[in-house]
Amino acid sequence: MFLFSLKSRVIFISGFLIGFISVLLFTVRDHDVIDKDIAPIFPLWNSQIGHLYSSYESWLRLHNIATKDINLDVIHYGPPVANKSSEVILESEWLKSKVHVTCVVFIKRRKLARAIKSTWGPRCSKIYYFSRDTEDPSIPIRKFPGKLTSSWHMLCQVIKVLWDESTGSSDLQWIIFVNDDTIVLLENLRYLLAPLDYNKGYYLGHPVVLWEQSYNVAEAGYVLSRGSLVKIVEAFETDEACKSGGKYWKKEDFYLGKHLASFKIYPSDTRDDQFRGIFHGYPLQTMLWGLAKPGSYFTRAVYPLGNECCSPRSVTFGISEADKLHTIYYMLYHLSVYDKGGHYGNKAASTPVPEEEIWKMALRDEFNITNYEGITDDKFFEIWKAKYSDPAELIRKQSTGRQNKLLKN
Repeated sequence: MFLFSLKSRVIFISGFLIGFISVLLFTVRDHDVIDKDIAPIFPLWNSQIGHLYSSYESWLRLHNIATKDINLDVIHYGPPVANKSSEVILESEWLKSKVHVTCVVFIKRRKLARAIKSTWGPRCSKIYYFSRDTEDPSIPIRKFPGKLTSSWHMLCQVIKVLWDESTGSSDLQWIIFVNDDTIVLLENLRYLLAPLDYNKGYYLGHPVVLWEQSYNVAEAGYVLSRGSLVKIVEAFETDEACKSGGKYWKKEDFYLGKHLASFKIYPSDTRDDQFRGIFHGYPLQTMLWGLAKPGSYFTRAVYPLGNECCSPRSVTFGISEADKLHTIYYMLYHLSVYDKGGHYGNKAASTPVPEEEIWKMALRDEFNITNYEGITDDKFFEIWKAKYSDPAELIRKQSTGRQNKLLKN
């Protein structure tokens, strides 16, 4: 009995040590792979467009466009000006007319699909909703025909649909693929893409390394240029070719990176000049507090992030609840900060009846009183109280009435 117990412990300890050493060796090897992958990607990015954020201003100058700050108080509340729409064009509106972004959203939950449709979805140049089994009569969700063998098979079919439906159209320039628990800031994405030639091979997102292969993770969303999309379409012309391109589920992002690498298209460095990320696979509150940093999302990152989060030009964040998506969207697109004072917005709204005449109209219409002399505020209140009781009592009566109605039902 003692020998059997000793033998079991030896086997357990030996197995534990072998496993620990294997993980350690794999971790060291994994970091070696990251170092090798960084080398060809940085020169590729720099040689194609130079420094990312300095090229945007150059691109605007090529289009003979000058920008200037606007006064939100004047834009939102100022008096109408003749031909105002032709004089003032927001940069975001102009970019939308120049940089076409097709959005592809993979749907699992109807609530999130509806939230996307009523928030950031319309800001896409075109949007597709795809799902394996989710339907909603209010949203044109496309379901996949036939049996899918892997998530890569699914993605490959989506790419073929995009290409087949855009034949002869120049609007298919950039495509962003995201899950339904994601918010996309299209204005920032267009800013990022504007200086780039969409006919070349670009592949943007948050890249990590797995099995010696760099790829952009699906959780943060990834962007393909038309040039990259064409390479995939040409390489996988048939459904059988799509099936053979990957066999595991939940690895479509990995297979996409692998296939693009065969065409020498690698994940680009999308960090800003302070090494802050732009594509985020986690909710904003998680990124800000740094709770996710121990994960492989950070430890296997091809381009290590700095200590600060997050770039003011961020493109994606994770949002897992529909109400949170509506809240964030409101704060981004409807809540304005007027930091230069307010003139027009602080003016009281004009009324067709002067304020001092309103109470007289109420007395005349409700009580047939036309002699207003001697009616003070207290007297006015007593007149209303005599007919309608005080507000507290009125509320109690209404509440009691509702309760009685509920009891009868």
